Amino acid sequence: MMKRFCTFLMVMVTFGMSSLMLRSVEASTVTSIYADVLCYYEQGIQTHGGTWADPTNALNQTDGVSLGWYSDNAAQGTNDRPVGLMLGFSTSIANGSGNDLKIMGNPMSSWYEPGYVEVAMESSGTGAITDGWQDETFYLLKPSNYDLVGDPRTNALSVGYPYNGNWSKGVTGYADVAVGGDFMDIDWAIDLDGNAANLDDIAYLRIRTATDDSAGMFGNFSTEVNYVEALNGTSSVPVPAAVWLLGSGLVGLMGVRKKTAA
Repeated sequence: MMKRFCTFLMVMVTFGMSSLMLRSVEASTVTSIYADVLCYYEQGIQTHGGTWADPTNALNQTDGVSLGWYSDNAAQGTNDRPVGLMLGFSTSIANGSGNDLKIMGNPMSSWYEPGYVEVAMESSGTGAITDGWQDETFYLLKPSNYDLVGDPRTNALSVGYPYNGNWSKGVTGYADVAVGGDFMDIDWAIDLDGNAANLDDIAYLRIRTATDDSAGMFGNFSTEVNYVEALNGTSSVPVPAAVWLLGSGLVGLMGVRKKTAA
């Protein structure tokens, strides 16, 4: 009877330790993926300077970068390289279920500076390349008020300050609007005709201030970006590791049985 009890106890300990090890490894290998390639930064007219004019801030998840006012002035950018910020993921981000991206800006509860967001694939099948975006087609992540305010790719949007009725707090699809970050779904991507792009993944993301309106005492709107995170960019222990841990428990069980038989 004592031998059976010891066998049961050792089996429970062996499998318990395996289970504990598995949970511990899973917790330690969960990671986040952030945009890590700076493709370009073309600064518009703005009042921010100093560290807010450093585009590498958008890669380090600490400080932010200010994009400046919306502008089609050729001296501040061209159609191929418009005013704004372009970031990339060195590994393309899959279009998963639900929201795929989180863009962290610098808004307050009663003050936000909307920036529209475009995305593109890397057709070579890899991740972002510094100048690889020039051969790609960009698609707008359609904002929730798109049908009310129009397409920001063709004209600066009217926002007003105080904000007009089309810009109620809670509008989605823009960067630098929601405190705690703006969540985006790659499924929102549309072409210039408003048709769904149906992208499988993206490698590039371009953000531009959506308006050239005056913001009263605050000067002008200038979208700010702290970082871009891929929400489906987590990893856990692969199945072989879990199988190995389970196997170690079985080996322990076999050893106990041999001793008992002896």
